[in-house]
Amino acid sequence: MNSENRRSAPGIGITSFVLIFVMLCLLTFAVLSLATARADLRLARRSADRTTAYYEAESKADGILLDIISCMEDYTEEALSSGTDPAGDGDALFYSRVRKELEGRDGIAFSDDRTLQYTVPLEEEQLLCVSLELCYEPFEDGSHYRILEWRTRSTHEWESDEKLPLLDEDSLSDMFTEE
Repeated sequence: MNSENRRSAPGIGITSFVLIFVMLCLLTFAVLSLATARADLRLARRSADRTTAYYEAESKADGILLDIISCMEDYTEEALSSGTDPAGDGDALFYSRVRKELEGRDGIAFSDDRTLQYTVPLEEEQLLCVSLELCYEPFEDGSHYRILEWRTRSTHEWESDEKLPLLDEDSLSDMFTEE
């Protein structure tokens, strides 16, 4: 009878050990799943914040573009109603009046009579840059402007990290020489 009790005791011990091992595995997988879910949530929030910031900046840039279009339409109608010939001085007068009206407003800067740029802050180290070409005569689509650039740019200067401990020829030759 004593020998039968001894035989059943190891069976209970192995079963308990396997059960404890399975529970530890399940606990480990649960903790890993929770950590992954939290990391995914942080990533989703950062992505949503970035997307929101981009669309807010784009909305501001669109507002500035609408102001530019309105200004150009006002001076185009004024030039047409005054009877100025588009082939004559009407276009030069149009460009000078539009430039005088828009230069400096909302960060608008002219690089020449027909090209203007403006930027809208996007995030701490990014800008939404817009560049437009203006035209007195409408383009094929009927508008008096053409978008040359509409993209994000980084204001942060990239610095390369050259502090990696790389092997040079001397240390490499020292490794292979026999002592």
